[in-house]
Amino acid sequence: MRFLSLLNCFGSKNSDCSDHSSLRKRSRQLTHDDFSSGSTPHTGNSEGKNFQIINGRRFNNEEDVGYLLPNDDPESDRLHFQHWAMKYTFGGNYHAPLHRALAKGIKVVDAGCGPATWTFEMAKDYPNSKFTGIDVSFVFPEAIMPPNVDLQICNIAKELPFEDNSIDYYFQRLLVAGLTRSEMNTALQNAYRILKPGGYIELVEVNMGYCENSGPVMAKSQADSAAMMEGRGMIPNMGDHVHELLEEAGFENIQYEKKTVPVNHTNKAGELWWENLAGIARGLRSMVAKMNPAFEDPEVHEEFIRTMGQECVQNKTNVILGIAFAQKPADKRQ
Repeated sequence: MRFLSLLNCFGSKNSDCSDHSSLRKRSRQLTHDDFSSGSTPHTGNSEGKNFQIINGRRFNNEEDVGYLLPNDDPESDRLHFQHWAMKYTFGGNYHAPLHRALAKGIKVVDAGCGPATWTFEMAKDYPNSKFTGIDVSFVFPEAIMPPNVDLQICNIAKELPFEDNSIDYYFQRLLVAGLTRSEMNTALQNAYRILKPGGYIELVEVNMGYCENSGPVMAKSQADSAAMMEGRGMIPNMGDHVHELLEEAGFENIQYEKKTVPVNHTNKAGELWWENLAGIARGLRSMVAKMNPAFEDPEVHEEFIRTMGQECVQNKTNVILGIAFAQKPADKRQ
C-alpha cells in the first residue's frame, strides 16, 4: 500500500511495523440537507457494517456511533501514520510500568484499536500476553493474526464483552473525535469494571482545539473544529483533561504528562505528525464544508491544507498531547 513505500524513508525505528489495513467513523448530525447534490450520501452495507459514501469517502452509518472521521483505506493509512508518529515520538508503545508483567503474561484490551497496529506490535513484543482489540467498525486485518490476539466489534461507550475484574491493562488513545463527554465517562466506567484491582489504564489524547505557535489559518481551522466538536458534546482539548477524567472515574495513582510535538518541522516525528494532521483535515472536509461551502471543491481544500503546512514550518507549530496512566484501587472490586 501507499503508506508502506512512504515510510521506507523514516528509518529503522519503524522497520518492524506490519502491513495491516482498515477504517473508521461518522457524525450523527449529517443529513441529506447538509450536502450539495454532488455530495449526496449513498448508503450500503460492507462486511456486515452499515456505511455511507460522502464526497468519495466512506463513513460509519450506525446511528449510535459519533466518530467524526471516515472508515476507508485512506483513513486506515492515516491511522498507521498516527501509530508510527506516536511510537517515534515516545520511543515505544506504552507508558504504564508493565514491561515485566507483559513479558510474563497478562490480559490486555486495546480500546478503539482501528486496524490493530498497536495490538499486533504489542502481541509480537509480548507473546506470553493475551491482547484483545475492540473497535466500533470492522476495520481489522484478516489475512494474518498473531496467535495471542483476538479482535472484536464493540462500542466501548456501551458494554464491554469482558467479565468483572478480568483485565490487567486497558489501553485507549486518540478517541477525542470519537466520544462525547458522556460516552467517555461511560467508557471509563466500563474500563473500571473489567479491570482487576490494581490493574492499569492508560489514556493518550491530543488537543484538537489549539496548538503551540499556530498560524492564522491553522488557528481558524482548530477553532472551527473545536466549535463543531463542542456542538456534539465532545471534548476538543481532551489532552488537557485525561488525568481529570481518570480521577472522576475513581482511578488512583494517576501519572500525567503533557508533551509538545513538532508538526512539519525539526525531525521525523514532525513529518509523521504532519501526515497525520493533513489526513485528519482531509477526512473532515465534508464536515467543515458545512461551515465553508468553498471546501466542497477538493482543490480549494487541498490549497488550504498546503497553507497550513507552510505555516507549521514557518511558525514551528507544535501539537499538544496528554498522557495519563492510573490504577484501579487494589481494595475495590467494583
